[in-house]
Amino acid sequence: MLHKYSILGCTFTLFIFISSLSLGQKKIDPERVKDSDEISSNYKDASVAALMSTEKYTFSIDKKDDNIRVLNEENELFIGLKDHSEYVKRIHYNDNVELGKTSITTERGKSFDHNKFCGHYQSGEIFYSDAQICAYKLNLTRTGTVVHFSTETTYSDPKYLTYVFFHEDLPVLKKEITFEIPVGIEVELKEINFEGYDIQKKIVGNKFIYTLEDLPAQTAQEHDPGYLHYMPHILILTKSYKNSQGSRMPVLASTNDLYKWYHELTSNIDNKSSELSGKVNELIKDKTTDKEKIEAIYYWVQDNIKYIAFENGLAGFQPDPANKVFYNKYGDCKGMANLTKEMLRLVGYDARLTWIGTNKIPYTYDIPSLAVDNHMVCTVLLNGNRYILDATEKYNPMNFNAERIQGKEVLIENGDNYLRDKVAEQPLEDYLEEKNWEYTIIDGSLQGKGTTDIRGEYQKILMNYIFTADKADQDELLKVIVSGSSEPDDFKIANYNEINRNTPIHIEYNMNLADQVSSFGSELYLDLDFSDDYKNLEIEEERKIPYAFTSKRYSRTHAKVLLPAGYKVNHLPDAISIDSDYFSFNARYEEKEDGLYYFKEIKLLKTVLPTNEFGQWNASIKDLNKFYNDLIILTREN
Repeated sequence: MLHKYSILGCTFTLFIFISSLSLGQKKIDPERVKDSDEISSNYKDASVAALMSTEKYTFSIDKKDDNIRVLNEENELFIGLKDHSEYVKRIHYNDNVELGKTSITTERGKSFDHNKFCGHYQSGEIFYSDAQICAYKLNLTRTGTVVHFSTETTYSDPKYLTYVFFHEDLPVLKKEITFEIPVGIEVELKEINFEGYDIQKKIVGNKFIYTLEDLPAQTAQEHDPGYLHYMPHILILTKSYKNSQGSRMPVLASTNDLYKWYHELTSNIDNKSSELSGKVNELIKDKTTDKEKIEAIYYWVQDNIKYIAFENGLAGFQPDPANKVFYNKYGDCKGMANLTKEMLRLVGYDARLTWIGTNKIPYTYDIPSLAVDNHMVCTVLLNGNRYILDATEKYNPMNFNAERIQGKEVLIENGDNYLRDKVAEQPLEDYLEEKNWEYTIIDGSLQGKGTTDIRGEYQKILMNYIFTADKADQDELLKVIVSGSSEPDDFKIANYNEINRNTPIHIEYNMNLADQVSSFGSELYLDLDFSDDYKNLEIEEERKIPYAFTSKRYSRTHAKVLLPAGYKVNHLPDAISIDSDYFSFNARYEEKEDGLYYFKEIKLLKTVLPTNEFGQWNASIKDLNKFYNDLIILTREN
């Protein structure tokens, strides 16, 4: 089951063995075998399905503390579609979600064999999460075996109940989600991505019932833009309630309520900033401009504080004190943002904590919910400008906003109020990857020199690889970078600049490309482009979700080859020019007096390609492949 709560930096990976039960299984009902065969014909890759899956969320006021509680009751009826099938049902809980009773039985109510695994999550020796899991391993040994699973969890704070999905990690024949909301509790249910799904909604008194049938398993796919962008789900906004005295009590009724709660968590942190002053003074020594001083602090946090996600109780939303992160040399996004802020404030800069949702989240701050954001950065207000500093983005330059936050809304602390802004999109020129090649044809080989200049998101990614490699291996890594789809051994690195955040990576190299030239009789066949960007990158026709690229891209290639004596151009590939709102491919050859010239320009204008653009993309890739496969032909003159 996909999780129903959102906490910053959420990662679940480990559970601990607790117990095993061993009870015999009864004879299989022939009707269930028939059901299994019918389901298998529709879901051929599945080994287990859910005949029925229900979730009921009951809101109530706890008489003990006059606060809202939400009881979640889950019931599922699993059926084995093959002999010796296994399925693991996972229940997530934490300090704000209490795990209640669980029952696993046969269809007739008898106890069913299972293994139970429960525990916290750890990363090495550093405990970093209050999140816990109970996983129940079910062995459905025979086709048609049916298991009834039921469990209860209770949310002690409705803020943490943010959204519910319909799909699960196995096929579901019928899904039913019910919300029971009594008078006096204000809850808005926002229906997200319902288009294209036959979701039935029924209101009976204070119950809201949603049903959907024949759901395929939701499995992870490469280049997924994030489930929230395309999967149908219900966003649960608990806004307010009337307490036992009849007074209205806000929960998260507005953006102001959301900010007020965030501000309460961050305003009273004892940062002990004076303990940072020695390092700050060391960093800004001999720095004369504002840019130099801010960069010195920002880059030091990037380079010296290790990112580790925390979710321990309120630490899911509350930053660790700056001095703690400083001495520990590790922190999550909130702790790193808080440290950056405090170090900058010591120098006198107006630095502020800032909440943001990365591009995995489609919501804006019009929605008062903890689901809106999953990240924290630091904003510096200086001379009428706002600079976004994300210390978790290692090797990110000061004036470059990381791809995952570009265009996203931010909530900036401003005392008892807040500032609402949007992260600027980087111009495409900031991504330019520029290649220049000069060739001659010697002994049946394309030989020459080349340069590659790399900027933007790709530069940052490469720097993470380069600086983790041994110095002796850096040349080999650079050869892989410049060689594209060609053989790295055909390249020899001649020189490269000192690699740093603020200047493009510049690589110079020599090439000896025997595979790019072939001869037949009096003809030479040439291929000047050894990289073949995006060749054969068609999207599968059966793909049903948008395709997310790592980042935008701008690649420009210039090449020149001197024609060998006694040869003339007999054939050049036809130019290609494809332009859309999402991408463009342009490439051409041109013969001039001093040689043959090649130009190619590729642009990815947006990071997510919607499904209705797949047809145009695949057609364009086919045209690009045709261009790549059409060789230059030189003919020897008589």
